[in-house]
Amino acid sequence: MTRDITPIKWIIGAIALLIIIAGACYLWYRYDTAPYRQEASDAAELARRLENQQAKQKAATETETASTKETAENTTAKKPVNENTAEVENNTEAEINQQAGTPVDIAVKSDEKVSPYGFGPYPKLPQDFPEQDFWEFPRDKNMELMDRVLVKLWEQGKRPHGVTMEKGLVYPTLPNTLIVKWKTEITPFGTRKKVVSVQYPPEAASFIRSHQPLSIYESDIPAHFKVIEFKDAGIDPYQFLDLP
Repeated sequence: MTRDITPIKWIIGAIALLIIIAGACYLWYRYDTAPYRQEASDAAELARRLENQQAKQKAATETETASTKETAENTTAKKPVNENTAEVENNTEAEINQQAGTPVDIAVKSDEKVSPYGFGPYPKLPQDFPEQDFWEFPRDKNMELMDRVLVKLWEQGKRPHGVTMEKGLVYPTLPNTLIVKWKTEITPFGTRKKVVSVQYPPEAASFIRSHQPLSIYESDIPAHFKVIEFKDAGIDPYQFLDLP
């Protein structure tokens, strides 16, 4: 008699399939949630470290506070302080700080503008100087030298329109003054000095424009203009300003 075992095979196959599916689900779960579990572990470790660090800092602060308090109590016990003693100590400390050039002295002079190139404080501007914010703008070393010369000339009453620098010397543009370089020419009219270059103030502009540049002779220059040769017009800024 033949026995039919097909239902048993189906049951066994279904159980095996369920086992395979359950195993696959478990493996998927472990793989899929692994990063989250790692993050949770890292967060817990970080929290533990922070807690330990805060505890150490708190303990150190308490120890330092206790030490400071103990030192203060000992100092107070050894040296009684009254109002007269405190006032004398404060005055003595201020005198020592000022003599030593400590921050007390520095604070008094902190409002004074000082040259970044070692020329010392900027000179005070005359009351009639046209630009009272003159020292507010940055400038290079040569420009500062020229501006210092300009301010000192203004203080002397010479009122320059501006200054230039060539080969370390400063040339001020003064009212009614021409700074010239000459070239000697021999012409049918004799030997004459011809202007090669000229530095002039605004009031001489019309005269310069009325002549061809480089065609002005010494005899053409109006008498009310003062003429200085270029070689004699330069100012040594270090000597003029008494700078080291």
